[in-house]
Amino acid sequence: MWFRLKCPCPVKGCSNNTGQLLEWVCASDGGHISINELGILECASGRHSGKIITWKFDCGSRSGPHRYEAFQPPDYEAFTHAMAMALPHMKEAGASWVHSLITEVERQFKG
Repeated sequence: MWFRLKCPCPVKGCSNNTGQLLEWVCASDGGHISINELGILECASGRHSGKIITWKFDCGSRSGPHRYEAFQPPDYEAFTHAMAMALPHMKEAGASWVHSLITEVERQFKG
């Protein structure tokens, strides 16, 4: 089951990871980004899809980690924090969906 990705910046040390939910869009085609319980991200067109660890994020901040290179890979702790902030707004996802996502994300980062 897919849900639009709305979460703080998942990049370690970014000032935009403190709670504001950002609506993520694909840099190539401008469509929204969705996430599924297998830890896969995909843009609305379906042309760009892959594991979370293969994506890079640009929240628009030009300080901290985004200062010299806008697009940065997510960090495990920062991503799990971002998802913890987003999950209360994804009530329709359900506990088993959330459990699957957490398991898969951990597998991707620590696998």
